[in-house]
Amino acid sequence: MIRRDFLLSGLVLSGSTLLPLSLSAQDSAGDGARKRGMAVNPGGIADWASLQPFIDVMKSARSWIGHMPGQWGGQDHHDLEAAGHLDENGWPTRIPPELSAIGTVLLTDLPEEAHLLAGRYVLRYEGEGILEVGGRVRNRRRRGKEISFDFTPGDGLIDLRITRTGNKEDGSDHIRNITIVHERHLDAHAAGEIFDPIWLDLLDGFEVIRFMNWMAPNDSTQDTWANRPRVNDYAWTYKGVPLEIMLDLVNRLRVDPWFTVPHLSDDEYNHNFATMVRDRLAPGLRAYVEYSNEVWNWQFSQAAWADEQARARWGKDNAWLQFYGMRAAEISEIWRKEFGESADERLVRVISSQTGWLGLEDMALNAPLWQSEGNPPPHSFFDAYTVTGYFGSRIGNEEYAPMVRGWLRRSLREAEESADEQGLSGQERKTWIADHRYDAAVKQAQKELRDGSVSGEGSDTLAHLMGEVWPWHMNVARKHGLSLIMYEGGTHVVGIGPMVDDEEITDFFIHLNYTPEMAELYHELISGWYDLGADLFNIFVDVGVPGKWGSWGGLRFLSDSNPRWDAIIAERDA
Repeated sequence: MIRRDFLLSGLVLSGSTLLPLSLSAQDSAGDGARKRGMAVNPGGIADWASLQPFIDVMKSARSWIGHMPGQWGGQDHHDLEAAGHLDENGWPTRIPPELSAIGTVLLTDLPEEAHLLAGRYVLRYEGEGILEVGGRVRNRRRRGKEISFDFTPGDGLIDLRITRTGNKEDGSDHIRNITIVHERHLDAHAAGEIFDPIWLDLLDGFEVIRFMNWMAPNDSTQDTWANRPRVNDYAWTYKGVPLEIMLDLVNRLRVDPWFTVPHLSDDEYNHNFATMVRDRLAPGLRAYVEYSNEVWNWQFSQAAWADEQARARWGKDNAWLQFYGMRAAEISEIWRKEFGESADERLVRVISSQTGWLGLEDMALNAPLWQSEGNPPPHSFFDAYTVTGYFGSRIGNEEYAPMVRGWLRRSLREAEESADEQGLSGQERKTWIADHRYDAAVKQAQKELRDGSVSGEGSDTLAHLMGEVWPWHMNVARKHGLSLIMYEGGTHVVGIGPMVDDEEITDFFIHLNYTPEMAELYHELISGWYDLGADLFNIFVDVGVPGKWGSWGGLRFLSDSNPRWDAIIAERDA
């Protein structure tokens, strides 16, 4: 049965206007003022990520690399698995004759400032064979099945290689269960702890954790429950983080999880996933469930797959979001049935659309081709409608490069003139210019990002987002009896297309994204979202190294401090 009662119980009357009830906690004082609920997307699990959330950094290792003699690589995890060289948890059972080693890499090309990752590590393993550790390691000491070494972040990586595995006589007892733990975490790891305690403190205060990066739904090949990530997998990078680990995290922090189930996942997968969440999620917490991620986005295979399914079912082109709405509704109903009478209190079912393409959402929310088969509109299966809160991508396009370069030339000139006016010379002058070369350019960028007042083009600015785009989606949410929440948001200032490889502009964008001026824009952005009556501003992401592909991390590394993150926390706690 569809939850039609939400159309009444999920709305309150304010004058003659229907307003969605907030999904976040109400103020305990009972004065009607609601608390600002804020969500966060953790960064992805990778060897090159500056956030290493797991005490055992082996869980963030790259998937296996099969090294052929005299070269780097030659085979990957899938080759080794297909040839039967891996056990059920992914550990190599043998080194095939065409390979000299099977290895992985860890802690790759990390910023030197990520000093919390520096120190002495202890590697332990079970089984027989030869295990070698190289790369950015120093002072190696081997004692039985334990190797300790020193590591400092910087260019390069830890190179781990298995050159022989298994008993010489019969090949049994292969190397397995490798753990790599910083010495300060050894006691915690022995006691069964999983997460870095400093990172847990960082998450304290957020109400929802969206696990998109951990579940890796983009281009996912997961289809059956048997193919899901497992706790005992050698690493949690090649399939994703196991559900048990995600539940352990949210139960510990007392925050709500937001899951993004794979687009290929079958009904049994969703029944079992929902059952585990229902049974293991701590009382008082709610599960947000979303079908895949950005099925509208043709960068990802889920969009093409949905289009193929729509064409096969209805014989129509460009109906991919109607199929998305249909399948999302089917999965939503599976979850509702598994949660039963507790669904209203413990489940938030989410449907999304492309934020800037106003009107596209109608295909997903109403899916007329599915309705023509006698089905209700997809929106009637959901509790929340979700969009993004990004701004600033326009200035990363090639057509705006002359404007940005002009800012940089004038800004450098002003820094030089200022140094000369102060009578600075030598190294003191160079340092002043280096510290202030972007000052004037940042001011121009802030104006442009706020309202387009420098170029005269108002699209993709805060003013456009808050004045036109978000109000459109708020009206869509109200029309369909849904709460409006965000699945990702923040700065989208990054080079696009050929500008990705423009080092001058990339360096400026990275600097800009962590300035006090960017922090001011974040204050306006987040306040504007809540002033609209929407809920759950969602940070993308908590920690991440900035580079030419974007400055997504609110923090650049776990011990970082910057004005943008300070603004996020101030708005969250307002």
